[in-house]
Amino acid sequence: MAGLDVGGMDEAAAAAQLAELEQQLMLPLELEAGTVITTLRPLDIGLTLPIDSLLAEARQASETGAAARVALQVDYDTHALQARLDSFAAQLASTTPLSLLAETDTFSRSFVYTPALTINMEQAVQVIERRLASPLAARRVTLELVSDPDRAPEPVPLAQIQPQIEAMAALWDGIVGVYVYDLATGETISYNADTVFSGASVMKVPILLQAYANLPELTEKQRFWARTMILESDNLNANALLAASVGGAGTEDALVAVQQMTASLQQLGLQHTYQNLPYEAYEYLVLLNGYEIPSGPPQEGTPPYTEADPLVRTTPAEIGSLFVMLDQCSTGEGPLLELFSENLTEQRCQEMLDLLAENPDDIRMRSGLPTAARVEHKAGWVEDMQADVGIVRSPGGDFVLAVYLYQETDWLRDHIAGPVLGDFARLVYSAYNPIPLVETTQE
Repeated sequence: MAGLDVGGMDEAAAAAQLAELEQQLMLPLELEAGTVITTLRPLDIGLTLPIDSLLAEARQASETGAAARVALQVDYDTHALQARLDSFAAQLASTTPLSLLAETDTFSRSFVYTPALTINMEQAVQVIERRLASPLAARRVTLELVSDPDRAPEPVPLAQIQPQIEAMAALWDGIVGVYVYDLATGETISYNADTVFSGASVMKVPILLQAYANLPELTEKQRFWARTMILESDNLNANALLAASVGGAGTEDALVAVQQMTASLQQLGLQHTYQNLPYEAYEYLVLLNGYEIPSGPPQEGTPPYTEADPLVRTTPAEIGSLFVMLDQCSTGEGPLLELFSENLTEQRCQEMLDLLAENPDDIRMRSGLPTAARVEHKAGWVEDMQADVGIVRSPGGDFVLAVYLYQETDWLRDHIAGPVLGDFARLVYSAYNPIPLVETTQE
């Protein structure tokens, strides 16, 4: 019985043997987890040997003619054991400090950490329970360690991202503009954020706002124009939506709409964000019909200067702030609801963000982000510039990111600019959500 030979003994003698066994079971266990060792005294968790029930089980077995041998079982306070294990786990080393992982042959930089380790509680309880009921086994128990997802580091302060952005920008053969806005705190960091760049197709976000601000409800056709404008970056449907926003149709009405849109952007404080001409309309409006279209100066904003499109321009900070306003509007706050109170609502602003989240462009900003991340964004590109701007939602926090790349070249190709835009996005995302280096399990 209970690993003891009690053959021929009466119950009193067997009970005495079990009492002696119980004393052996009270020897302390040494629990080892990594480099930390602690002592577990069975008395501290209320360990007892159920002598009476063991004797009763043996008696029942002997009455049937079977051997008077039963499995050894112990009783203890499970809550007390869990409390001791929790206390032991707290003694383990804390999360390894954050570090920066920089690729030597690319722009890529990420904030990483070595995951903290904790006790595998389920395995620990099973092993300890077996050892508590094994008086002849070794009294040292090695516990398994596993990564502790609840002890990931806090997000990196934005100020620590700044030097990394500057270091990455120094590697680019051209001009980089970056703007980051924390949607929870309002904190910002930037690099050449007031440099003027070509507006390109990123300006289709203000066009989307122009439509929602002026049309009480979009028709099915207007929704189609909006979707193809954002999801396919369709220029002609952008012009059609512009014209519809002022109750018209055709290129001349689209021109009226961009003038109205630019005036609204000025009212919002976006002094260098404007579109003086609808897309692909120069030949028709200027060359064929003689319209005089104002152009921006050769050098506008703050240095460094790019050869920005004189008709369609913005800055990382200004277009980034428009995304901030869209986010504020979706929560019932901000200047958009004040300026466009007649037609704009928080639900309609959320509808715009939902459309931007459907954007399938994954070769620029999204190339550096987890596939499951929600990104409400729009990219744009011309011969010498590529950009991607949007709101990134993440477990560690939501932020607006605008990244612009300019280079003196005949054509800045996707395979050159896209990964770099993704690298900047990865850097900022990893600051909000530091990346574990490995999923470490220690036996």
